[in-house]
Amino acid sequence: ARPEGASGGYHVLKLDDQSKRPLAVSAHAWNKDGTMVAFCPMNNEIHIASFEGGAFKVLHVLKEHDQRVTAIDWGAAKNRIVSCAEDRNAYVWDLKDGLWVPTLAVLRINRAATYCKWSPNEEKFAVASGQKCLAVCYYEAENNWWISKLVDGFESSVLTVAWHPSNVVIAAGSTDCTVRMFCAAIKGVDKKPPELFGPDAPMKKIGDLICTIPSKGWVHDVAFSSSGSVLAFTTHDSAVHFVLCQEGQVPGSGGVETVRASGLPHVRMLFLSEDCVVCGGHDNNPTVFARKGGRWAEGRRLDDEKSAKGQGQGASARNAAFNKFEMASQQGLGEGSGGGSSLNTLHQNCISGLATCQAWAPGGQCAKFSSVGLDGRLCFWKVPKLEELFSALAV
Repeated sequence: ARPEGASGGYHVLKLDDQSKRPLAVSAHAWNKDGTMVAFCPMNNEIHIASFEGGAFKVLHVLKEHDQRVTAIDWGAAKNRIVSCAEDRNAYVWDLKDGLWVPTLAVLRINRAATYCKWSPNEEKFAVASGQKCLAVCYYEAENNWWISKLVDGFESSVLTVAWHPSNVVIAAGSTDCTVRMFCAAIKGVDKKPPELFGPDAPMKKIGDLICTIPSKGWVHDVAFSSSGSVLAFTTHDSAVHFVLCQEGQVPGSGGVETVRASGLPHVRMLFLSEDCVVCGGHDNNPTVFARKGGRWAEGRRLDDEKSAKGQGQGASARNAAFNKFEMASQQGLGEGSGGGSSLNTLHQNCISGLATCQAWAPGGQCAKFSSVGLDGRLCFWKVPKLEELFSALAV
């Protein structure tokens, strides 16, 4: 492992038993205080490890799923884990007498579950799926299981979901190149939902469509800021989009602000503050986008010291990416070809997840976060100071 420094260092989470090569990590999540992490080494297992003294120690291996786990979320308030997988199932894991006990969620879907997320109050969770729908799940004590209500209206697979802080609104991104926002209030679980976005945005029952926001690429990830005033999403055309969500106004009615990334598409994003979001993906390098003077712009790359000196390297970064594929084509090299070359970044392959915890983000201001990738590494990152970030912006 590279020692922790300005970037925070990295750790290899799991090695293959036979080849001793790092196993790709498909998802990870931290507990409330950042002392334990749950991750999936690209199979049907969920490993829960403690993190003390800069070292990981696996304490539990959860094997209830039959196929690859696609997402994990760890609720800070109630210390419960929700997971979903390609086996079309989701489980809620409770720690009882030192063991993690699963409870099945009845999703009623016939395609893979692609993503899951707890609501802010952790009374519900949402699961995206390849069935062109998402499931909003809540607990039914009489039968000791989690049941779901399906929300459809998509034209293709749903890849990601995000909860508004109100607990009654959910946004979902799909491969039909749209973000849709729905009412997610459930009778008997939530109070009567308020008209957050005015009378033109229906909020009477679960599944009511509030708005549809089109884009020009697959939607990989979507996120709300801590106050819910900004909705951000990243698409496969190397763009990050920002939408104002003001009370009394339908989101998107005031337009969508689009920032073109200087490199390859981002597949995951995480709000660091109201005016700052970090994205990671095929560039193998977390990139910060920040708002200054009311406008969003691409800031520095956290694993690239040169980017701190200012942007303007967008064209060269994009050319370098294309040159990489051109060389791979000419030399016959591909992923896992054993060519022996390495990149000048902590991550050597696509970033598959970004996560933080309550202890690292007091008051909604994230000071530290982690990333995992298809290279099997978990990396820690310190959030740059505002003056360092803004000095790198070209607004």
